[in-house]
Amino acid sequence: MTHATGLAAQQVIELPADDRPLDAEFQEVYRVGSVSGDEWEIFGRVSAVGFGQSGALYVMDDQGGRIVVVGREGEFVREFGRIGDGPGEFSSSSNTAVGFTVLRNGRTVVFDPGHSAFQLFGSDGEFERSVRMPGSSLYLIRTLAPARDGVNVITTSVGAFGSGGPSGDPEPTFRPVYRFVLTGEEAVQDTVVRAWKPAGDASGFRPELVARALPDGGLVYTDSSAYAVKIAGPNGELTRVLTRPFQPEPVTDRIRDEEVERQLAENEERLAGSDDRLAAARAELGRARIASMEFYHEVPVVRDLRTGWEGTIWVRRRGEEPASDGPIDLLTPDGRYIGSYAADATAMPRAFGPDGLVAFVERDELDVPTVVVKRLPPEIR
Repeated sequence: MTHATGLAAQQVIELPADDRPLDAEFQEVYRVGSVSGDEWEIFGRVSAVGFGQSGALYVMDDQGGRIVVVGREGEFVREFGRIGDGPGEFSSSSNTAVGFTVLRNGRTVVFDPGHSAFQLFGSDGEFERSVRMPGSSLYLIRTLAPARDGVNVITTSVGAFGSGGPSGDPEPTFRPVYRFVLTGEEAVQDTVVRAWKPAGDASGFRPELVARALPDGGLVYTDSSAYAVKIAGPNGELTRVLTRPFQPEPVTDRIRDEEVERQLAENEERLAGSDDRLAAARAELGRARIASMEFYHEVPVVRDLRTGWEGTIWVRRRGEEPASDGPIDLLTPDGRYIGSYAADATAMPRAFGPDGLVAFVERDELDVPTVVVKRLPPEIR
């Protein structure tokens, strides 16, 4: 079992091995998104969703280059943003590569790689300003989460290509959780957490670094193959580790072969569903990458992690098959185990809002996205 280093001095809380079943009968509040609906709710591709403290839902339709705001009862409020090169517009080259998040006060932040800048919008949808990235590198930031200070954002995914930015720095021996300070004309990139980094270049079953913000300004993250959910304070210092006695499974030749076969099948499925003239070339590159893929020596226990509006930690474990989703555990930052949802009981919410609101993104047989908003019971919020 692989653990991050330096845990001995931290508080380690061992949670029970037996699951405590939870009922996933959440109350549906509304759903939006349909080819037969109003024009505003015909989404091209829903890349991200988020809530503001008013309970309004924000939907990032990156194919259309727009953000749609939905009221608490599912009514249309407004939409803003579009493809272009003017203020508050998104570069056409940014399609599918934008990072998006909603701050608690309803302001939205979009990272636009085509313009190498964060675009900031007010709670009324009006464009406020652009915060450029430093240097002349090309940056890719696909995932953003709001820092709980109501101003800045965090991410674990920053790719920089070219010169004049972090791309010229030596390869770090850790994996960073970044905070981007957006109060000036140029973004300031701080490393908040130095998470454990697996040795080697293995991509198959490599333990992911996933980090989310907590209401007190701290962070929760997972970075190893073990069930070790790590709590850090606002300064990034590790204070607590929540564990359950689930062991990572060693990667055998059979597991390797089955995972390669599964990824090849997914690669061909993406090719079959695309009319892009470059799809065949991308598929061939995908085949070569998958065939030469190296594997980590064990299958991580944790597959995903989110935090609720009030701080509840949602942990998705692996399922019976190495690459499948298993149960979802609900924990509190102070180390209490609330219970678990069975593997097939519920998807992981894509966003959490006030008063127990959660949003899921579903797709029909035609791959049309629908956003479904439900309400969690008070005892698990």
